[in-house]
Amino acid sequence: MAKAKESMKKVPGKGKGKAMLSGGILISIGFLVAIVGILFGDDPSFLQNLLKAITGDDYFPAPGVKIRPQDTEPERPFSFTVHYNGDGLGNGVLVKTDSYTGLDDMLQTICQDLIKDIDHIDASQCSPSNGAKLFTHEGIRCYSFLDISPGGRTYVVPQGILFVWPLAEVGHVIYPKSVRSPIPDKPIKLTQLSQSPRVFSVDNFMTPEEMESILEYNRERVKPSEVGLSGWRDSTRTSSTSWDNRSPTARVILRRAYDVIALQKETQNGDSVQILRYENNEWYKPHVDWFNEKSYDDYDPTVNNGTNRFVTVFLYLSDVEEGGHTVFPLSTTHEGYNGERLVHDGTVNTPGYIHNDDAKWVCNTSSSALRSNPKAGNAVIFYSQGPSGELDPYSLHGGCPVIKGVKWSANVWIWNRPRADKSKAKDKKTGPPPNSITVSFKNVQTFPISLFWDNGTPEMVKQVDLAVNGRSPMTTYKGHRFVARGEDGMQVAEYTAQPTDDGKVISF
Repeated sequence: MAKAKESMKKVPGKGKGKAMLSGGILISIGFLVAIVGILFGDDPSFLQNLLKAITGDDYFPAPGVKIRPQDTEPERPFSFTVHYNGDGLGNGVLVKTDSYTGLDDMLQTICQDLIKDIDHIDASQCSPSNGAKLFTHEGIRCYSFLDISPGGRTYVVPQGILFVWPLAEVGHVIYPKSVRSPIPDKPIKLTQLSQSPRVFSVDNFMTPEEMESILEYNRERVKPSEVGLSGWRDSTRTSSTSWDNRSPTARVILRRAYDVIALQKETQNGDSVQILRYENNEWYKPHVDWFNEKSYDDYDPTVNNGTNRFVTVFLYLSDVEEGGHTVFPLSTTHEGYNGERLVHDGTVNTPGYIHNDDAKWVCNTSSSALRSNPKAGNAVIFYSQGPSGELDPYSLHGGCPVIKGVKWSANVWIWNRPRADKSKAKDKKTGPPPNSITVSFKNVQTFPISLFWDNGTPEMVKQVDLAVNGRSPMTTYKGHRFVARGEDGMQVAEYTAQPTDDGKVISF
């Protein structure tokens, strides 16, 4: 990134004709939107879609923001700093409003300076007419200098790149102006938990009524969770899932998730809301949310308009008595980290992989790993991509086992471009074998049990130990027999697999 410097450039008359034209167009559009508002009522989504259709603009202004011509001059000149996307720690470039013919002139000039060391971004992506944008520290897109506070910080977002919340010192708080809180007198609050990966906690994201509504719609719809783009069941993920893009509450939550990360909602850029249920001992082994070259072509956002998951907004729909944290094993920049080795050396070099012993240790509350506590109504935001679209191996995260209680939560995954076509997934071959039966074994005894596969020998083959109320997924075949034994070695139950049991919970 370019070094910070004071920019005092002024080019008399530069861009004036274009600025006057764009200003006139914006005034005309504003008049048209006002007329449509009178005719069709106060429907924000309708008005946003109308304006986007007319302008081609991906970012409708946030609540309370007025669109003014980009060359609108403030009453008095003032200075502010401009930073590259997400750089909340650097000095940035100091600019003066009277040194430029308008915001577009300043944005293009400073952007070209800030991207010099980024190989996959070129000067054309700094042109406002191509889609380059400027944001405030609170996530508001700037349309003119009047949208900027004197002495404030702003962030350049080149065309093809998405805004990310700027980093600051851990513990830094942002009250985003891009989103309305659903709770009166309790604004949505972002607190930075880590610098790498880029993680923020979110307070006051949902109301109790919204949580109950979305759970009521999905409680009876859950089925065993899957992994991979093509989708298959795996022992690394033992929760249950329901996809929801139909319920009114899910649509409200999806819209709010886009707002809280200051992005315009794009139907093709987001998955449905994924509702999750974790019962006793169920977990999701640490992984990354983004896909690699084994999943599909064009997975790299920095190459040939590639697409991948950009950010995860993870929602907590219930409290958990014990366990159920969201853990980030590769963070060493959070409060409470004591310098210990949390994972094997080189783990970051194999994105998405973590040794089983390390996965258990980072979930242990004796470790100093970063763990987000599940609290109903709150959320956690973490980015799968960096400020320039690069995939982040440090975004490794997982759902720790629930020790006591039940954890309800939800994923909102937002992509940087239209999401990958599942029909073109290359990871289908890793799914369950043909004619296999996938079930989930559950211990309903009042004591721990061990499950054995009957291979025809007296000893049988031990498969797994299950604590009281513990669960474990199992892929098997028709006719395979399983026996449950107590700690004394005595048989307490048995089961023979049938095709009609696929996807079911088998209680022992």
